Amino acid sequence: MMGFVRKNKATFFLLINAFLWGSSYIWSKMLLGYLPRFAILFICSLGGLVSTALFFFPSIREMKKSAILPSMLVSVFSIISNTLSMFALQYTSSSNAAFIVQMSVVITPLIMALLERKIPKMGTVAGVAAAMTGVFMLTCDFRAFCFNTGDVFALGNALFFSLFLVGQKVFSGKVKTIHFAFIYHMTNTTAFFILSFAFERHIIDFGRMASPVFGLLALAGIFVSVVTALLQTAAIKHASPEKAALVYTVEPVTTLILGHLLLGETINGIKPAVGCLLILISVLCSGFGTKSGEMEPKSRENPTVTVS
Repeated sequence: MMGFVRKNKATFFLLINAFLWGSSYIWSKMLLGYLPRFAILFICSLGGLVSTALFFFPSIREMKKSAILPSMLVSVFSIISNTLSMFALQYTSSSNAAFIVQMSVVITPLIMALLERKIPKMGTVAGVAAAMTGVFMLTCDFRAFCFNTGDVFALGNALFFSLFLVGQKVFSGKVKTIHFAFIYHMTNTTAFFILSFAFERHIIDFGRMASPVFGLLALAGIFVSVVTALLQTAAIKHASPEKAALVYTVEPVTTLILGHLLLGETINGIKPAVGCLLILISVLCSGFGTKSGEMEPKSRENPTVTVS
């Protein structure tokens, strides 16, 4: 299971994840016409939990108790990241939030440098600089950009997403991919149910959920939730968190293109095109052109049942 995610393909699968996550902004935006935010996150997490349990039940039965606590702790970083993202969108513009959230490409190498007690490689620094320039040109509206409370939430989102990537890397050799994905979905489902019940139970219109369009959008969200959890957990065993954060700067490129094709959102001027080009160049050069950012942890998993 998940044995096809090898070291020489890790960046490729991270790129698939970036595309899927970029598309999730589109499905989530469309789902907001049917449900509030935490309810959407709950449905996607619940779908991921049920799907993972059904398809990988034999492997889940072999899960050790020692895998539960580390997986839950790492999953909490993701829950906080997603929650801060929701609050950020309430207080700041989408352009501000989109740019600040991508600061994870800067924060992640700093965290890894502190953990490893070494200065990031020049190739990593150059890739980060090019990617951040591209993200800024792609997402930032120079006329509307300002600093406010929502930007603090967005920066918190970037910080906790970086911690989520680093946490996955730290425990990647100790917890099997399927086991982490199951606990991740279980933890997220519980947290988002509590948040939705606490803040949104009075505004949920269950009648709107009978729409076939809602069903298709919910399935798209669940698909993204399941696949991204599995691919990232498997790929991070063979790639550094810095590289993952850099590859994920492709997300706003995907969102921009799909938003234009599916939602009719306009692309104004040459600035977004230049931003996309810079991001793609930085990912191609730093993500596929070098292995210097890779780390090779010794897996403790039984090779006959490995999921990485």
